Amino acid sequence: MLKNVKPFLLAAALVTSVFFAAPSEVRAHSADHYKVAQGMPFVYFDIEDAFHQRWVSTYLRGRPIIILTGHRYQRYEILKWAESLKRDFGIPGAAHLLWVVNLTSVPWTTSRGTVINQWRSFGAPIPVLTDWHGVIGKATRVDYDVPNIIAIDADGRLAMHEKHTFTPEVYSAVATRLRALVTVAPGLAKPATPTPMEPAVQVMPPANGAPAYAPPPMPTSGKRGDSY
Repeated sequence: MLKNVKPFLLAAALVTSVFFAAPSEVRAHSADHYKVAQGMPFVYFDIEDAFHQRWVSTYLRGRPIIILTGHRYQRYEILKWAESLKRDFGIPGAAHLLWVVNLTSVPWTTSRGTVINQWRSFGAPIPVLTDWHGVIGKATRVDYDVPNIIAIDADGRLAMHEKHTFTPEVYSAVATRLRALVTVAPGLAKPATPTPMEPAVQVMPPANGAPAYAPPPMPTSGKRGDSY
């Protein structure tokens, strides 16, 4: 009797393990399938920065967008990229520069206000977007252990995704690719909205310690998305 039961139990255990393992494989494949590939339209985003100013991808069309992201432990490495990119692309008005922080893993014991105040006090030279829903991270293959440089062209397509620790040599190579992006096919892009880092932009009076830049003007109505 026991000899007959043992093969049956082994077969049942094998079927059960396959049944429970299969969905996780499907989920992993599906998640990878929906990552944005180079040349594809980038994911729509509507995210507030640390000073509660909204940044909406569709309103930024007409000028390339350069996004920096990575783990908060990489913030001083990302800061080097932000300072250099602002000098070469932000101040001349060649691109929108955004620093996106993925906050989906913030401990429940830490309030949003605490996190926002920490990033405000950090004093980044470009807007820091608080991505509480991980929109950018879910759409791209971000390696959070190193600075990520994501470039979106003027028509809203993913043009480049590089992952590098900052060195002058690496920056020079990445900047060369970015210069090609901001100068390619200018006739295909809509007129650019002034970027917050452009000298000619209208400066808003500082409020609550906020830096003196403002996002592009937006329609009075439209989809708000996941910002809060």
